[in-house]
Amino acid sequence: MASLEKLKKVQSFWFSLVVVFFFFGFIELILRVSGFEPAFRYKSYTIPSWMEEMDPVVLEKYQRFVAGQGFVNQDAYAYEPDLRYGYGLKPNYVITVQNYSSALMVDKLSSWTIISNAKGFRVSSNKPTKTETSGRTLYVLGDSSSFGWGVEYEKSYSFLLTEKLNAIEPINLKNLSLPGFSSFQGKLLWEELGDVKKGDWVILSFGWNDAYSSLQTDRRQFDLRNSMAGKINWKLKHLLLYRWMRTWGLPKRTLDYKEGSRVPLTHYRKNLEALVEGVREKGGKPVFVNVCNPIAYQDVAKETIENQKMPFFNFPSALEPYLSTIHDLFPDLFVTYFEAYGEGMEDDPMLAFLFPDRCHPNEIGHSLMAEVLFETLKGEIR
Repeated sequence: MASLEKLKKVQSFWFSLVVVFFFFGFIELILRVSGFEPAFRYKSYTIPSWMEEMDPVVLEKYQRFVAGQGFVNQDAYAYEPDLRYGYGLKPNYVITVQNYSSALMVDKLSSWTIISNAKGFRVSSNKPTKTETSGRTLYVLGDSSSFGWGVEYEKSYSFLLTEKLNAIEPINLKNLSLPGFSSFQGKLLWEELGDVKKGDWVILSFGWNDAYSSLQTDRRQFDLRNSMAGKINWKLKHLLLYRWMRTWGLPKRTLDYKEGSRVPLTHYRKNLEALVEGVREKGGKPVFVNVCNPIAYQDVAKETIENQKMPFFNFPSALEPYLSTIHDLFPDLFVTYFEAYGEGMEDDPMLAFLFPDRCHPNEIGHSLMAEVLFETLKGEIR
């Protein structure tokens, strides 16, 4: 009788366990099928839960930014957590974005669309009219400026540059840039690229995010995520139910830290050197595009790149010679931006090819960047 009673208790325990797993599994299935997006609250704003993976200092600054501009950027919902990189663009995803980095520009500038492929990288909205050639490829590893933040993909400098190069020789384009990426994340991405071949061009463009203030370096965050405990925690966070429950009552962060940078200068130099070396080992041709880089990081990048004897382009200063002719080269776009910025453009003429944050190139900026790069690269083809 005792053994029978024990057997019933064991059966009851396993039955209860199965019911619990079935119940929570059913809820998880419903959340996934419904396309549920977990989010947490900051004051009156709803922020996507993947941002909780960000460094505490970075997240705190973003929250203050949101409170200042009065809205969460719509493109924030285009990303998801990623164990290797921290986050990535959702695969096979489409979103139209109206927001810019200034609340004053929300209704004054046109919307732009993000379309991703199965690997989670931005692609054109146009269906390809030709198959990928067996010739050389232009790879782009960079941050939001190379991603084409704020403009349609077909208006980004990498797309326009490829179109110009195609008039001379068939060129494929693989833009692997992502907003917020640092040289450390770029190095991680390069380590996974196995199809770069001799003669391919590789544009590298990192720096602004490397210099961004943080509590932990990108390297440290990567190590924590990929430790045994970190991977277990990551598996849990991939459950929508778990991520949703965590947003119910997140305690307010109290930060007591010594502020550093995501990628210290010494690491930044080593990352650039490793990227250049990696490109050349595969027979590729590296090119560095410097966009909106803090002076200290810009100086290190320029010194490192010049020591490597490779092309170095510094934007937006390289576009200054075009200021006097922009209204003739791009009459319609010039009027659009002048109407949006008003007197701001008179005070700062660089807004003719930059967005309100005075960092990201607008359509004019991307077009001119493509032209400047083309003038150098076309000589190598010919």
